[in-house]
Amino acid sequence: MIHFIVATLSEGRPLIDFFKLKISNNNNIFKIYHSTDISLTISGIGKLNSAMSVIKTFFDFNKQKNNIWINLGLAGHKNYNIGDLFLVNKIEDSSSNKIYYPFVAHSKLKSIQCITYEKENLDYNESLSEMEASGFFYSANKFTSVELIQVLKIISDNDKESI
Repeated sequence: MIHFIVATLSEGRPLIDFFKLKISNNNNIFKIYHSTDISLTISGIGKLNSAMSVIKTFFDFNKQKNNIWINLGLAGHKNYNIGDLFLVNKIEDSSSNKIYYPFVAHSKLKSIQCITYEKENLDYNESLSEMEASGFFYSANKFTSVELIQVLKIISDNDKESI
């Protein structure tokens, strides 16, 4: 099964519509949408919410190990254009200084590192700035192997345009 974790409904809506996902009726903590082979959980903003939503999704879908986990979300960057898509190859947690390395094989997507912050960071640098990846990766890594965990970020803001 493929599990998508997104922070907001606006990040998840294109996937919900594309895959024709239906909302689960049995969940009141996180909104979970699903089909027979795909789930999408709306975690809320922040690494703790992202981590908890991975755990909730894992237990809601029969505790199956070695599924695919994808965090899709928005990020800021100093220079990149709004709408640019990146595959994250390194995640740094700004508060704990822990570093995680998602497995990134050859891809047509550009890869870049990101920094997960506790709150919105508008002091852009050469890394993506976001708020969920470290919590997502930490939890997903408990339930699958690293090569089945991916983080994809879309540029939503930069030095020229705010979110």
